Amino acid sequence: MSVFGLTGDWGSGKTTILKELERKGAKIICLDEVIHSAYRRRNAPLYRKIKTQFPQVMKNNSISLPHLREMVFSSKQALKKLEDIVHPWVIKKLKVWIKKAKSGKIYIAEVPLLFEKKLENLFDAVIFVYVPRRILEARLKKITGLSYRVIRKRLNLFIPSRKKKRRSNIVVKNDGDLATLKKKISQLWKILLTFSSEKKVII
Repeated sequence: MSVFGLTGDWGSGKTTILKELERKGAKIICLDEVIHSAYRRRNAPLYRKIKTQFPQVMKNNSISLPHLREMVFSSKQALKKLEDIVHPWVIKKLKVWIKKAKSGKIYIAEVPLLFEKKLENLFDAVIFVYVPRRILEARLKKITGLSYRVIRKRLNLFIPSRKKKRRSNIVVKNDGDLATLKKKISQLWKILLTFSSEKKVII
């Protein structure tokens, strides 16, 4: 049994990689999906806390993710407040998932703030999806329609890529098209099946 943490910058393609690895046989969990699922359940403690602490993001008694993102990405204080609510809850869910892992399987958890929350020690190794900053900004502008100024402000809220690369066991460089990425994912899968944390791997 091996449990890997998968992380990367906003828009780096980590969810695409996660889903492809699932198709190859990995057992996966995506923490963003776990959180968003809880946001939709009105009887969930997380939903109630968000409703109480951030009433301005509620729309028709539902949490508006666009409004929530806009608010927390425009203020470090709001971002920290949200993280203080969400992360203890979701990390507990992650630890339960890891505890249930069975031998002979590859387990991969997509954890967007893995380094920011110092979660490296939960995993046998960390996979970081790296996109050069210029390419990443251009992709995000195309996908979101946001200005470069807003994109840079959001990216700058988090640990720089160069530091995450240094702290990762495996780095997947996603600077090409989808076909190129899928080839790299196939390489990554072969590496995960026989991985030794003693060496750093760059794909």
